[in-house]
Amino acid sequence: MEWKNELMKHFKKKKVGLVLGSGGAKGLSHIGVIKFLEEMDVKIDFITGSSIGALIGGAYAIGLSIKEIEDTALKTDLTSTAKLFSPGFGKSGLVTGSKVQDFLTSILGNKNIEDLKIPFTAIATDIITGEEIRFNKGNLVEAIRASISIPIVFQPVIRNNIVLVDGGLVNPVPINVAREMGADFIIAVNILSSKNKPESKPDKKSNNKINLEKPLEIIPVLQRKLEDLIIENKCITNFRKQKEKEDLPGMKKILNRSVQIIQERLIKLSVELYKPDVLIEPEVGNINIFDFYKAEEIIEKGYKSAKEVLKEK
Repeated sequence: MEWKNELMKHFKKKKVGLVLGSGGAKGLSHIGVIKFLEEMDVKIDFITGSSIGALIGGAYAIGLSIKEIEDTALKTDLTSTAKLFSPGFGKSGLVTGSKVQDFLTSILGNKNIEDLKIPFTAIATDIITGEEIRFNKGNLVEAIRASISIPIVFQPVIRNNIVLVDGGLVNPVPINVAREMGADFIIAVNILSSKNKPESKPDKKSNNKINLEKPLEIIPVLQRKLEDLIIENKCITNFRKQKEKEDLPGMKKILNRSVQIIQERLIKLSVELYKPDVLIEPEVGNINIFDFYKAEEIIEKGYKSAKEVLKEK
């Protein structure tokens, strides 16, 4: 294919960094993206990811073939999804840590990040301070367990007296991390693109636009929104007691959307500031963050999007 030869010129003598974003089941599209990159003989030199991006990226970094990762995803049906996300008895989250730990170990084994075939960094969040925590050494399962710990869904990870949760809260598409790892050509995958959502009329009175010349101005806005999302354990208990009530799904949807709004703004800022060489945004707006049983459809969306974007390079 002539266009493939043209594409490969972009990657020649480059250190390629793959950045995989957060977004729950939408992130199965990362598998499709990697699948296409492999078909194009693109060698990945660095991988970083948040949340589901850390999981898919970590699995690939240890040396699992993309077919093995895809086969694992395709085995996930509605029953196994419900079993994984069924409530446990934890105080700080619905799904117990041991259940998630066992699931991750079954896929990833017991490896340290510094021993992986591809240099890898997972992103997590210190929920107390709001700081970004990077895992580039130590136990891989522990790192990914922290990175995927969505507040109010999973128990957080306690490490050295630090309470760790989903990395997507602070850096949903960690482009800057790939740069710092040594990549000079970055392929970023954003699965939370606002382009995938129904258009809404802008609020003329809104004063929440991001001034890219003064990026730090966004921090107070995000901080206030994050504070609104911090729910005490007592409230979580009440939610669980009322899980059969009609208003609970609506409340969960509101919480999920609130976090997603913050992530979209952070992603927009990150893309503008750090400018990835390739930005792939699979059309997964119709996919719920827990739709892991739709793996075949989601993977195909990632493959299709990667092909469309890279053919234009």
